[in-house]
Amino acid sequence: MKRGTLLRAAAAFAVVFGMAAAAGAGFWLSGGNPTWNVFAAGATATPTSTRTPIPTATPTNTPTPTITPTPTLTPTPRPTVPAPAPPPIPPPGPEERWIDVDISDQTATAMVGRQPLYTALVTTGKDGWETPLGTFYIKYRVYNETMTSAAIGAEEYYVLKDVLFTQYFTDQGHALHLNYWRDDYYFGNIRSSHGCVGMRYADAEFFWNFAHVGTRVTIHE
Repeated sequence: MKRGTLLRAAAAFAVVFGMAAAAGAGFWLSGGNPTWNVFAAGATATPTSTRTPIPTATPTNTPTPTITPTPTLTPTPRPTVPAPAPPPIPPPGPEERWIDVDISDQTATAMVGRQPLYTALVTTGKDGWETPLGTFYIKYRVYNETMTSAAIGAEEYYVLKDVLFTQYFTDQGHALHLNYWRDDYYFGNIRSSHGCVGMRYADAEFFWNFAHVGTRVTIHE
């Protein structure tokens, strides 16, 4: 009984060994591909990892800022003002000598009767300090004096020495006089005084010699 059992076991072992040998022969003949290994029939092959390329950053060009040129200021052209050229004063006659001041034109005209003798360019009262309109008469004259802002209550401080040929026609300080502190282009163009009728030297001297206390001064627009 034991002998028969041993023979059957030996026969079974021989069959298994033969099958294994045949499978191994197939493995080596196939070049070693493990798929032919009967002992590894249920094994799952590990997949080979695939490298994903890292994208190369594309440089972004920063735009160069555009420099805005600094605007060039064009100076405002100043008007050309002719130099004073007063004529000789004629000898006294029967006709009235008087002075006509035109605020709109910024002029003062020496009149003999109805005839103009000479017209000078002047600068009269600025806004808030307008030269009064109407008919006046020269009250008194001062050949050389110092004018100050305190004397009339002006908003800006000033002390002006050697103001020549001043002829007052109101009690509030309005007068014809030399104005040496303004550029020529003011005269005939810009109202800039505190109510007086300012003139350049030759013109102020002319009207000083033309007029006298009591001379009429008519001011209009």
